[in-house]
Order: sequence, then C-alpha cells, then structure tokens
Amino acid sequence: MDMEVLGTLGEQSPEEAPVVSREHLKKAVLADIERADAFFQGKIEPVLRTRHQLYEADRKYYEARFPEVSKQSDFVSYDFWSMVQWAIPAVMNSFFGGDDAVVIIGRNAEDVPRAELLKALIDFQIMAQNKGFLLLWDWFSDAFQYNLGAIKVWWKRRMEWGQETMEVVPADRAQQIMDDPWCQVLSMEGPDSFGMCSVQYRVGRMAENRPVLESVRVTDLRWSPEARTLEEANFVAQRKIVTADHLRRQARSGVYDPQAVEAAIEKGRTSNITRMAFETELNDDSEQFRAHDEDPARALFELYECYVKLDIDGDGLLEDALVTVVGDEILRLEENPWGRVPIFTISPIRDPFRVLAPLSFSEIIGEVQSLKVALMRQLVVNTANTNNLKHFVDQTKINLEDLVENRQYLRVNGDPRTAVLPFPQAGIAPWTMNLMEYLEGALEQWTGRTRYNQGTDSKSLNKTATGISLLQQASEQRIDYIVRVFAETGVGELMRFLVELNQRYIDQPQVVRLKNQVLQVSPDDLAGTFDIDVNTEAGVGKKKQTVQNLQFYLSALAPAGMQIGAVTPGEWAKAAQKLLTESGIRDPESYVRDPESVKQEFFQRMIMNLITGGVNESAGGEAGPAGAGGGAGAQASDRLGGTGGVY
Repeated sequence: MDMEVLGTLGEQSPEEAPVVSREHLKKAVLADIERADAFFQGKIEPVLRTRHQLYEADRKYYEARFPEVSKQSDFVSYDFWSMVQWAIPAVMNSFFGGDDAVVIIGRNAEDVPRAELLKALIDFQIMAQNKGFLLLWDWFSDAFQYNLGAIKVWWKRRMEWGQETMEVVPADRAQQIMDDPWCQVLSMEGPDSFGMCSVQYRVGRMAENRPVLESVRVTDLRWSPEARTLEEANFVAQRKIVTADHLRRQARSGVYDPQAVEAAIEKGRTSNITRMAFETELNDDSEQFRAHDEDPARALFELYECYVKLDIDGDGLLEDALVTVVGDEILRLEENPWGRVPIFTISPIRDPFRVLAPLSFSEIIGEVQSLKVALMRQLVVNTANTNNLKHFVDQTKINLEDLVENRQYLRVNGDPRTAVLPFPQAGIAPWTMNLMEYLEGALEQWTGRTRYNQGTDSKSLNKTATGISLLQQASEQRIDYIVRVFAETGVGELMRFLVELNQRYIDQPQVVRLKNQVLQVSPDDLAGTFDIDVNTEAGVGKKKQTVQNLQFYLSALAPAGMQIGAVTPGEWAKAAQKLLTESGIRDPESYVRDPESVKQEFFQRMIMNLITGGVNESAGGEAGPAGAGGGAGAQASDRLGGTGGVY
C-alpha cells in the first residue's frame, strides 16, 4: 500500500482516539511479529529453500543428498525448471491472448458500457503504467516455483505545485482560496480597512493518480500460523529492508511519526539486520561485498508493514488496523482504510487448511528429478570408467616412465600381453534405461506435460493425428484448470480491488491510450455496480476448440444461413471478430467492422430495396393493367417462373 496515500486519508479526531493504550497495542503487534517470524523460520523457510534448490537444480543440494557419486560427477537435471517454463507461457497466453480470463460486467443496463470503459482503464493501468506483463510473469513464476505468488496494490497520489502567486482579493475570495484543496496558501495578510486581503499561494495539479502494483517476494511475507488464507488471518505482514532516507521522507510527508522515526534510526545504528540463510543464498553477492557505512542516510533497517485485527477502540470488536514497525518503535498506527489485506496470492495447488500447501509441483517433480540425477551421475561415471579403463601393470615387465609419460613406444621385458591386464568393468544394467523411461512417463502423468514420443511403445498412439490431439488435450486440461484457479482467486480479487480503488480515487477525467484508441474516462463513467466474472472459455484448450468451432461456422454454416436469411451480415461480422480475438488479435475492429454498424447497414439496404421495389410497381401499374405486361401481376408471374401464371 502506498505510504504517501495513507498520509492523505485523514487522521482521527480527539474524540475518535483509541481507548486502548498505545503501549498495549505495541506489545500485541510485537508479539505477533515475533510469533510469525518464528513460524516462518521454523516451518516456511525450509520448504521455500528446498523448492528453490529443486527449481535451480542446486548442485550443493544434490551433493548433500548423494555425497559418494557427487565426488565423481556433478550432473543435474532441470525437470522442475523446464516444467515451470513450459507452463507460464500457456497461462500468460490465457490472460493476455484473445478474450480475458477475468471480465468486468455491469449489473444494470446503464452499467454495461461503463464496465467496458472501466475494464479498458484497468488494462491500461496494469499494462502501461505498471509493466503488467513482467509483473504477472514474476507473479505466476513464484506461484509455480514456491506454490505461492504474491502481489501488492496501493494507490499513488502525488501533487505538483506551480509557481507562487500573490493576489490582493476580497476577504470572501481569500477564504475560497484557503478552502480550495488545490491551493496551497503560503501567507495571508489582512483584511485591511477596505476589506482586502493579500494572499500568497500556489496552485497544484495532480501529477500522479493511479494504482501501483508491486511484486512481493514470498520470503518477505509473514502470517499467523493458524491462518488458512491471508484474508482471514489476524496478522499479515510484509517485511522490507529500507534506508534511513526512506524513513525520514515518509516522516516529512506525514505518513510516519517523526519522533518514532528518529528513535528507530538511533537504535538501529547499534544493531544489525538478521538475514536468513535462504535470503543470503538468493543473493550471496550482497554478503560477500558488503556496503560501506560512510553515508548514514544509506543505513538499512528492517521494517514490518503489518495488517492486523485489533481492538483499537476498546469496544470489544476487532478492527482492521495498519501498523508499521521498525525495531520496537511503532512508526504508524491507524485503521486500515481498505478493510482487507491488499496482498493477493495465487497457488496452482491449493490447500483449504493452510496458506502454503505442503504439496506442490516441487514435491511432485522433485523426487523424480532427484532419482534422475542419481541415475545419470552413475551412468556418467560408469561411461567414463568404461571409456578410460584402468589396468593392472607388472612393474618388472614394463617401463613405468614410458607408460606415465604416454610415449609412443613402451619398453617391455618379454610378451606385452603378460605385462598389462585390463581392470574388469561392469556394464550398464539392462533395466537402467527402462527405469529412466518409467520416470519420464511418471513425470508426464503427474504434471500433464507430455511428449509426442511418450511411453515405452511410441509406435502405437503417437503416430496418428488423433493420438497427438488426445495427448495435447490431456495436457491442456491441467493448464486450463490452473488458469481457472488463478482467475477465481488472486487475479479475480485483484480486479475487484482495482475497481474499488478507481471508484474511490479517480476524481478527475483521465485520458488513456489503449489498442490504438484514445479514451477519456471521467468519474461519472466509473459510477455504478460491477461484478467480476471468470470467463469459462479462457484457457489453452478451450481457445483452440473455440477457434475450430468458429472456423466451421464461418466456412460452412454462415454461408448457408445467409442464403435462407437465417444469418445476417452483422452476425457474420460478430463471429469473425470473435475468431480474430480468440486467435490472439487484440484489435479485431481493424480487420472487421463493428457488427452493429454492419447490421444497421444491412437493414437499411433492405428497406431501400423494398422502397425501390414499391416505386417500380407503381410505375408499372400506370403503364398497363395488372397481368398485362407490367405491374404487380407481371412481377408475381416472374417470381413464379413463367408467364400468365402458368407453372
């Protein structure tokens, strides 16, 4: 959450001041931090560390697990990394290619066009203002790697003040300037005997007014051990390493208590930040090349931004509070304006009883990967020994100096065949490769990531297009399930939260550019009631099926339907735009005109044809009687296919 914004949300009046003492709240929060840290270091950190080691195929991890064979080979297998890199593009394509996996819909009729405009605004905020592609890539990558990805949202409002202006105005005008939130009054004198006031002020403008999305490292999250989700946890915190400069800037902007900041900085000078072993492994360069302490403003401090449920007013009910802590100093204590934790998490494998599920793709793939590493290292050692055989040498029959120096001619006494004897070497067990193939098959079955040459008998299924299609569908079903889980949980909640933030903070018209279109969004455009819906057609497999169905409709059904009047050009244009959208084209209107305009033009042409036909009938009726070479009778006979009404 933006610390700058929190300072602008208003402070409690004296009559609203907490009844519970600040010292009591401080003890409760510090106890929560200590408990959450102990839980993280004892339970969560070892799991995250192992999952990271499996993802990177850390050689030190396998050296500790297979110490003997590791002395001769350091081969590793990247099965887990390969699976993650295969899954992320498919998931990203579901959210960025064609139809959106999460859509905004209006509840009422007047909210429908507003929902489309709001969705365009949020897409612009995510993609253009927050580098959404890279942000979501990191989010999804952490979700697959650690089975927990987190992203945080806060709103940034920054004012820029213009040049100073000096005016002599009446007293009522001076009062208007003082009450104007866009004016910063520097000084005011008067009123004088004529009722005039001298006012010196600056006019401000909103330089930034947008949401900010930031990736949260899983190693920086803390939560209550009993929590099943972050939303229902009594304590959630984000751990940060910040500088003294950052603390003082937030104090000057009114976000932090200046006295508490200076006290925390003074105490922090004599204490060191405790870095976890896993945190050090993620970037060991920072520990190897320590920063100098010449500039005190660069001094680092451990900050906890806590979202807690506390009884801060003594009424016996828990309130959502926001508390910022450095050391044992509380820099900020206020009611959480969101009423929720603004951190959104996703997990491909969910556990209804824990925030971090004990079972993930890391555990599923890790065992197979470890077995493959052990087998491959043994195979490498065996192959090396086979290609470079050891020999028994009779020192009395061969010149050892010639042998050691690898000379072309070796001096021997007697028959060379009796001087050297090859060391017997065991070959590779015949079932070794079958075991390797079994492990590959198990890996594909557990993860859904298939090969075209799957199984021990590659000639039975995968030589046919139907067999390959079945393998692809089975794999895509797993990805589609993960996409649906992401859309229903973190991504959907994120979109709902962004809708709320935009409705709360957009107080001036904004101009955005999206899909080569310039859109102007005003606060009135965001008014209304909106729902977040998950597009059930989003997903890799369903997209392909939808494309195939649309191609069949446009090539076979639509032409026949247009001949009998069952399909209009507007419906054809709508299907064509849908096909382009599902194919990944984000601006189908550049290729096919708007279906509504095509439909209107079609009906207009029909009406004009009817009018033109009626005029021709009137002209024909004046030329002669009906049925005598003109008029309606002749036209009717022509439609019947003959003259004089003869069939």
